[in-house]
Amino acid sequence: MKKKINVLTTLMLCAFAVCLGSTETFAQDAKTLKTEPVFEDGMAQPILEWSNLRDSDYTNEDSDILRFCVYVETDHDTDGDGKADLVEALVQVPRSAAEGDFKAGTIYDPTPYNSGTVDEIDGKENTLNNPVPFDYEKLYEPGKKRTPRGNMTTLEAAENADPECWNYRVPYTNMIGYSYAREYDYYLVRGFAVVEAGGLGTYGSEGFELCGFDLERDSHRCVVEWLTGDRVAYTDPYNDIEIKADWSNGNVAMTGCSYGGTLPYEVAVTGVKGLKTIIPFAGIASWYDYTNSQGATRFLHAAYANSLAAYNSGAAYIDDDWTVINDDYASFLYQVSKDQDETNGNYDDIWARLDYTTDVDDINCSALIVHGLNDFNVLTKQSDLMARAFAKAGMPFKLVLHQDGHNNLDNMLVNGELWQETMNKWLSHYLYGVDNKIEEMPQVTVQSNVDGSFSTYDTWGDFEYECFDYDSEVNPEDVSHIDTTAIASDFVRYSGSKDDMGRERIRDDYYLSIPESAKAVYAFELPENYTMCGVPEVHLKMSTKNVKSDGMEVTAALIDTIDGETRFKSYMTKTRLGDKVPKKTLGVKEAGGGLGRIKVRELIKSNTAAKLITFGHTDLKNYGGGYDGRDYTKHEEEMEAGKYYDYTIYFQPTSYTFEPGHKAVLVITGWDAYEGFLDEDYMNGVVADSTDSRYTYSFNIDNSALELRFPKVKEASARDH
Repeated sequence: MKKKINVLTTLMLCAFAVCLGSTETFAQDAKTLKTEPVFEDGMAQPILEWSNLRDSDYTNEDSDILRFCVYVETDHDTDGDGKADLVEALVQVPRSAAEGDFKAGTIYDPTPYNSGTVDEIDGKENTLNNPVPFDYEKLYEPGKKRTPRGNMTTLEAAENADPECWNYRVPYTNMIGYSYAREYDYYLVRGFAVVEAGGLGTYGSEGFELCGFDLERDSHRCVVEWLTGDRVAYTDPYNDIEIKADWSNGNVAMTGCSYGGTLPYEVAVTGVKGLKTIIPFAGIASWYDYTNSQGATRFLHAAYANSLAAYNSGAAYIDDDWTVINDDYASFLYQVSKDQDETNGNYDDIWARLDYTTDVDDINCSALIVHGLNDFNVLTKQSDLMARAFAKAGMPFKLVLHQDGHNNLDNMLVNGELWQETMNKWLSHYLYGVDNKIEEMPQVTVQSNVDGSFSTYDTWGDFEYECFDYDSEVNPEDVSHIDTTAIASDFVRYSGSKDDMGRERIRDDYYLSIPESAKAVYAFELPENYTMCGVPEVHLKMSTKNVKSDGMEVTAALIDTIDGETRFKSYMTKTRLGDKVPKKTLGVKEAGGGLGRIKVRELIKSNTAAKLITFGHTDLKNYGGGYDGRDYTKHEEEMEAGKYYDYTIYFQPTSYTFEPGHKAVLVITGWDAYEGFLDEDYMNGVVADSTDSRYTYSFNIDNSALELRFPKVKEASARDH
């Protein structure tokens, strides 16, 4: 626990907890527009006047929204200090709820990045590893619980709150604390409470950051339990003064993006009471499928949890300047890295720990699942796995697929409605019981890559498949032979080159530029305006002579192009925009509550000669298997050199329309330089060692057996197009 807490403030808190002084003067100083939520057109309306928690002279005294931190007690002692770990949470709650005029529903964002990231070790996480074996069972030791020595109401805590609790500066980066604290102002002024917590092991909390382990999940479950009255929290980490969520109606919605979209799913599978709905943006359902694909590692190393854990491990440093890390935690980082790397792309016990699709029977909430079709960070399979899990559990879910990259939908129009208004209706229904029919929205909403409009469907996962013959003039061979030797040196050349306009080469062009010796190309002429929606598959027979090697990745990329040179407009992510699609402002809309205006935006297309629609990977040693990551364990029997085996490469779920004159081009190659070409030596021009089997292998494709299956949603499911 490194965050400084003002000693005078702490003493005041303790004294206040045991006195019976009135809080009337404090409560009456602020002007509240309404005392309880107001709903019109199925949405919560502005009832409070916004105040900026970042103001240098901020105080709760004059604010309609009260802000303070609490420390929720968990059950385990992951850092081994003998006490149950505490998790810090920032609470923002309407004053009128704290005063008892109504009970507030809560939006809970569990994003670990929020508390402050350990940026100075970014890219150097292995230097933190302590090469001493770590027993994961040590993490599950029960911690000694505290005995409350007093209690405090919300109004009392708000009066004594120190803004430094959320406006602190993070070591090295000087980043401000709770960096997402203003993301939910739109909902705050409409009478929702907002809670944010980084979770176990993050800056301001106690314990170890465990990146996907069930104890990380349980620390966020504990926050939900505090909001429902089933868990103890304290006003600070030192004085054992208990505080209850006396303003909460017990209804919670979890939401966030990326890691923050992952944790709602983690907590949903626990079935915790009070969690009514989740709204994950680009969340992860299975860490195996984030780091691996069908037996192959997506990146240079299979390990990833250690990297992200280290990035968020502000609580693990034993000094305030983040220079010395806890030895036990460094051993954990070593162990989890070692265990994940040793799987070499295979699904194993370490991945089962981080897979939330294995046991979904306890799910008892709804889900509004949102994902970008151009998100090549957290891939769309993750949201597909979420949707399938909720379907298996028999719980309601909606799936919204948009054309942006790794992003949420704020300020965007979906079916003509501002996303915040759609989300407002969803939250009003599930947190306040408003009968606005939002639960009747179509199960699937998909944004078109042609004109940005939205189509809707009543089912997801019930696909019909259609096949077309590929152009034999493009690939006239009976057998395609692929040798991966040239990939490394060619990628170094490609990534350092520019097009005729002086622009850096983009990933979408890359697969078509791979040397002929390292790829096979299949072109498909499709009906005009042909739309696929679902999980494309390519069935093929392959053989290899390199049967003694392992981790031999085969990549399949599906690309839209005209002739490989003619440029056309498409939604393209930009690296300089954080892998997001450019946007422009259409107009503005009043946000209410003194917040000013919302800039309503739309996605903008860019020129390109090729558009990467979707892709998939498998390992030559992992023939057979299905869509589920659990299918890809190591084969016991040895492969025979030159023998053909059956494979299916499952692409990332997508929806895409091929405009007139366009072709669907399938490129099959070896290891994907854009996914795994991360070694700095390679990027500096040192090509792969010819003895390194990860980069130098060959295989054959029996073209007579190749079948590309295009998915279509059954016509009966379509609502409008």
